Amino acid sequence: MTITPDAVPAAPVQDPEWTNRYRQRLRAAMEELAQQHEPISFVQIQELAAERVPLNDYDASMTKSGAVRAWNNLGWLLTTSFEHAGWLHATADGGFRIATPGVAALSDHPDPEDLYQVAGTAYGDWDQLRKAALATKPTDPDTQVVHDSSGFAHARLATAPVLSAWRDGNSALLPGTDVWGLATAQVLHDFLIAQPTPDGPMSELDSDAARVLAAEMWVVLLAPLSDMIGSTKRSRVRNPLVKMTLTPPGLPPELSAHLEAGFVHGGQTLIAAPWVMLSSFVQILVRWHDQSVEARAAAWQDPWAFRDLVSGVPGVDPRVAALLCVIVHPTSFTTVLRPADRAAIVSALGTDADVLTGDVDKDLLTITVRLQSAAGGAPVRYDQAPLHQAWSEADGGRAWLVRGEVDQQNRVPTWTSQGIVSITVGKLTHLPKEPTQKSLTDLVDEHYGDLPVVKREAKKRDVLSFALGMNDGDLVATVDGGALRLGVVQDEPAQLQSIGGMTLLTRAVAWYPDLAPEVKSLPGSIRTRVRFKGEDVLDLTEIVSALGDLRPADAEVERPDDLDGLDGLDGPGGQEMPEETTAEDQQAEAVLACDEAALAARLYHADGSWISELMVSLNERRQVVLEGPPGTGKTYLVQALLEACGLTEAQWALVQFHPTYSYEDFVEGFRPVATSDAGGASLTVTPGPLKRIAEEARNAPGKPFVLVIDEINRANIAKVFGELYFLLEYRGAEVELLYSAGERFALPPNLFIVGTMNTADRSIALLDAAMRRRFVFLSMGSEEPALARMLHRWCEVTGRPSALADLRDRLNAEMVKRGLDPALAFGPSYFMRDGVESPAGLDRLWRRELRPMLIEHHYGKHQQVDAWYPFAGWSAELGLSAPGDVAANEPTDQAGGGAE
Repeated sequence: MTITPDAVPAAPVQDPEWTNRYRQRLRAAMEELAQQHEPISFVQIQELAAERVPLNDYDASMTKSGAVRAWNNLGWLLTTSFEHAGWLHATADGGFRIATPGVAALSDHPDPEDLYQVAGTAYGDWDQLRKAALATKPTDPDTQVVHDSSGFAHARLATAPVLSAWRDGNSALLPGTDVWGLATAQVLHDFLIAQPTPDGPMSELDSDAARVLAAEMWVVLLAPLSDMIGSTKRSRVRNPLVKMTLTPPGLPPELSAHLEAGFVHGGQTLIAAPWVMLSSFVQILVRWHDQSVEARAAAWQDPWAFRDLVSGVPGVDPRVAALLCVIVHPTSFTTVLRPADRAAIVSALGTDADVLTGDVDKDLLTITVRLQSAAGGAPVRYDQAPLHQAWSEADGGRAWLVRGEVDQQNRVPTWTSQGIVSITVGKLTHLPKEPTQKSLTDLVDEHYGDLPVVKREAKKRDVLSFALGMNDGDLVATVDGGALRLGVVQDEPAQLQSIGGMTLLTRAVAWYPDLAPEVKSLPGSIRTRVRFKGEDVLDLTEIVSALGDLRPADAEVERPDDLDGLDGLDGPGGQEMPEETTAEDQQAEAVLACDEAALAARLYHADGSWISELMVSLNERRQVVLEGPPGTGKTYLVQALLEACGLTEAQWALVQFHPTYSYEDFVEGFRPVATSDAGGASLTVTPGPLKRIAEEARNAPGKPFVLVIDEINRANIAKVFGELYFLLEYRGAEVELLYSAGERFALPPNLFIVGTMNTADRSIALLDAAMRRRFVFLSMGSEEPALARMLHRWCEVTGRPSALADLRDRLNAEMVKRGLDPALAFGPSYFMRDGVESPAGLDRLWRRELRPMLIEHHYGKHQQVDAWYPFAGWSAELGLSAPGDVAANEPTDQAGGGAE
């Protein structure tokens, strides 16, 4: 069989022994890891496993994402099932170290199939537990601080075995070993004093007990945090273990799962200083051992004795001391970690009815119990609106920054024209009748329960700050392109509205119409804050005076006179949606729509039938490929379609496929990111254009988004789309992405994909049958009735001679006569240019574009092109050029590229 350059290699056929072989390879990899006394790289694991279980052709074949099948499978299973079963540790640089439970599993399950199944079951249990919504132990809100979130329950379960080990002189990871004793604490203390910023694995620490102590300390410090993702917590806990001299203990699956959630907002300044946290804890532990046995026992029982002990250690970060207090004695302490903040709360919120003692923590307990009682026993959060604004300094009023440019869309013009400001809350269907901190928090928990805890907590802060924190008279700032806009919050409640297909939470704002200074010209104190990339709503009260100074003395704010029936608002006057309104009632299905007749006329079609078929195909199938010869205006038509459908630049993206385009370019892949080290860089997973626009579409389900793929057949489609190839046919399904382990991804229904394909390019393979099944293909050739004689209509409308269209028809007819495929015909756009009808314009068109293409098409007989296609003579016959022009334009080199 002869393999031609255009042949497409057949997909490898899975052999029956693949399953047995990859599970044998998994066991071989674990056995090789068991022989090592330090972490080894994944490349080394591959080499060792391949020696034990060699790769055959199927194993060595590439997956759709371009990875070697055997290693893609091995890496996935090691970092999911086997790691979360507690059998090994993955290192920060991609290596692995086996743990003692992994060694035991090899002994207990000698059969590779059994080993695989046990690991899979353990992973399933771990995954289910980390996502579980757990109930908390009942608390008396009249005497105790209430923390009733599921994150609190997870944090308590994660820290319970470690706190027990601390109290009893034991170890949660190495039972029977007193890693919390003074000797081990002193070793770790001295190490951290000598190396205040050690590397993650603490490579220079030579005490295994101290390493285990550090890991268990990290559990206590990190489990409560709600603003750190679970994978980062687990990585910090594992880091000290991977460099142990002896085989390290595993991370128990139950403890690992509970690290996923949290209930304390630690803040980025604390999270970004990990060694400050660990050093403070070690200093506390050393001082702890200086106390009598009776004093330590009292501290476990008495919250104030514990507070006095841990907060009285010199050099300890007070936030760490407060964090330990709230996790050891949660019913007596709040989640406010900074002493100054606790004092400010007592000063601002204490009333004459409170019996205050002068002890800030005890007084805060008194105030908290009162506020809980007023809220019907619900917990209170001092770090969220409206309580945060009630105690934080705001002598000159408050100021807020609200993101105006979201998902690559600028909302500010809409805000200023309608007298509002907004944030996206696409999953909310109603607002509580009485918005309070508890009712809004519960609403976000209910509708955003599928989000990781870090993202869910951020959404809570945004909603609470926007709905309860912003008050009448507060300043609002936003960035409009490169300019800063300012407005004043009006005394009206937050409303839930649907604007432009998006569900938004809005507040009434009177904007300064003529105040728009360039951000780059602002003082540094303002410029750095308004460019901060964080939550959608930020408290800028610390610079409220500076923002106020930007307003001229005579500046006046304004709102539209009539806010009823604003364009784009659903419902009379943009009123609040009734509680019984469902998501389906609010959000119509996203469709592409335009004036089909007008678009057809703009494109010089005979009628709107072809455009109508295109619109029906797009709205029914969501995926269309426009195919045709060069010059038929495929890309131009797509751009005209996007404009006719009213899509903004934020609603569409265009990518150009080419032979080297890959999954990593299109979906996601590792990309280098500069680090703080001079010249240093690290690899991070970066989304490609498909994932970015899919996320934007998912955040605005009522709006259509379009991804345009130009020259779609120039890339290896199966390789570029990878596992998303499946989603092209099954839009409602989800798959796990290759690089974002564990992340479920789906193509949203409001994302349309439009490809263009040049049927004349013989250097690339045509799309296979599987791809054609996933797309609707529409021809843009002149055989389409509505597209026939397009050039004639253009000539008529623009006043060009119709002979121009006749010249193109004669050229294409001669090409067919000379044996060329009709797919190689020249499209009308070659001739639809200003000045092309002049003799000089026709001469340039022939010499620069048409003749070189014909020479290529007739390769081997190119010397006869000028005789077969007397372009200048035809032009003269049709009255497009004078006879004198013909001779001037005749080429002199019949075998080459022509005279110029």
